[in-house]
Amino acid sequence: MLQDKHGSPLDTLAVCLFDRMENLMFNDIPKLIFTCFMTATVLSSVAYSQTSSQNQRPDVMLWRPEVALQLRQMALASDPNVMQTVKDVCKEADDALKVGPFSVTDKTFVPPSADQHDFSTIGRYWWPDPTKPDGLPWIRKDGQTNPEYFNGSIGDTQRMLEMRTAVNALARAWYVTDNEPYARKAIQLLRVWFINPDTRMNPNAKYAARFPGHWDGKSWGIHGTRHLTEICDSVGLLTHSSAWTDADSKAMRDWMATYLDWLLTSENGIEEGNTQNNHGTAFDWLVVRLAVFCGKVDLAKQVLQTSKTKRIAAQIEADGSMPLELARAKGWRYEGYAMEYMIRIALLGDQLDVDLWHYQADNGASIRKGLDYIIKHIQPQPGQIDPKILNEVGVKRIGPLASIASEVYNEPAYHQFNKAIEYNDVLRINFSGPNPQLCLPGIIKQAKSE
Repeated sequence: MLQDKHGSPLDTLAVCLFDRMENLMFNDIPKLIFTCFMTATVLSSVAYSQTSSQNQRPDVMLWRPEVALQLRQMALASDPNVMQTVKDVCKEADDALKVGPFSVTDKTFVPPSADQHDFSTIGRYWWPDPTKPDGLPWIRKDGQTNPEYFNGSIGDTQRMLEMRTAVNALARAWYVTDNEPYARKAIQLLRVWFINPDTRMNPNAKYAARFPGHWDGKSWGIHGTRHLTEICDSVGLLTHSSAWTDADSKAMRDWMATYLDWLLTSENGIEEGNTQNNHGTAFDWLVVRLAVFCGKVDLAKQVLQTSKTKRIAAQIEADGSMPLELARAKGWRYEGYAMEYMIRIALLGDQLDVDLWHYQADNGASIRKGLDYIIKHIQPQPGQIDPKILNEVGVKRIGPLASIASEVYNEPAYHQFNKAIEYNDVLRINFSGPNPQLCLPGIIKQAKSE
């Protein structure tokens, strides 16, 4: 029987595999939409055939490889407990078979480099100045997304999101079915975006977040490439497909290594890495995942160690607040978003033996204190909820974070908070595997005795 991090048996296991980030991008109030993709009853009396196919351990980091492997074994053994879910997974993959391929060369806008292979976007919160005949220079409206940000003719944001979503769906479906058409389609999409000379993206984001009248590209645009973390895991799922070649593996690692080097050495990358808000923490999340993908584990550990002072101590005040987030137009939204990324990197740290959960700065700042600050403003006292703050942070953002904290710190008060905000109290966190897209743990049903 599977056991959780603390050794207690788990009656029902589910691993969340879907992250519909495209929905988050379109909403004024971001919501984390968790779709539980696989639920399996793990019975100690059931034995599965240990064929070489079923024993293919995936090279993933955003969820536990051993849990992914057991779920694969159950699916390939046609365990009735998972077959309906497998059908649902395949339905999404069937839709993905019909899309793409996607390439940065599909846009009509020509980047300042005159190279269509360069990834390019406009600044998300930047708009033409209505008081100027030509709209230049553009002006910033914090928290207000310019719909042109998703216009595929002038930028690559939406195209990258669609590629990411399709590749993830296809890779998951192949992993639980061994149906090669899923793998072949996913690999086609990867080759077009990353490998083929005529269509590949250059491994940089120099022209991301351009602001007409100001800059051709800005460090902030790097944030839009954080989805590459998910691509790394999808590649890890596809490694054992007969359609995947050694040349594919080398090309993908070369691409990611070049992009990682650009992140760490370019002017924009250095600036983004030094940003003292959620962008800086998300930058660490991206660098750590790419570093592990490229075999640079020591670099990943170094970044996580540095994040103790560079992120937690620098961004969180003694009272738990994050002033740079609260100062923004939708301050509580970004306070919650920043805390989400603190917890993302802490979960990556778990896999690399770097403990961020219990780090405390000289002034007492910590991840726990930052989370408690948000919670105490949502719930100033028992029985009292501030709906404005809760809506801005988002139930589906703060709820999972509180559930994670309840397990990490063995603190039932976080579960009580989730009951107060009506976040599904039937669910609790299982540390046998984090959600692969959000790096949030999978979810299991509580035993009836609890």
